[in-house]
Amino acid sequence: MAVSPDFRNFVLDQLSGIVPAQRRMFGGIGLFVDGLMFGIITGTDTLYLKADDALAAEFVALGAGPMSYTRAGKTRSMSYYAVPAEFLDDPEALTAWAQKAIAAAHRADAKKPKAAAAKPKKTTKNRAPRKSV
Repeated sequence: MAVSPDFRNFVLDQLSGIVPAQRRMFGGIGLFVDGLMFGIITGTDTLYLKADDALAAEFVALGAGPMSYTRAGKTRSMSYYAVPAEFLDDPEALTAWAQKAIAAAHRADAKKPKAAAAKPKKTTKNRAPRKSV
């Protein structure tokens, strides 16, 4: 199911202070700031925001659940939580929650191991040629 243009435009208007980049993904639209995904709008017209353990507890306290999917008979939860409807209708509150989600995305990114610098390739210039058998 595709994201409805009306809901997408509504969410982006509510987040006008942030101006996220958008990318189609997971059958929805990913929302990005600083190259990090902090939210996703799904085909069910639901906005999910990125959460780490601390922020997830805040979402759960509000009755919000995580985004989940089923693959090979197993249901898996993601670290994105549904935004309660009362925040969708309040641009200031939604922007504050989005800022928390952006901070959570930055914290998650900081925990990821960074790729090691590429080692220089060994050259064979000073090696003796191999003998054929």
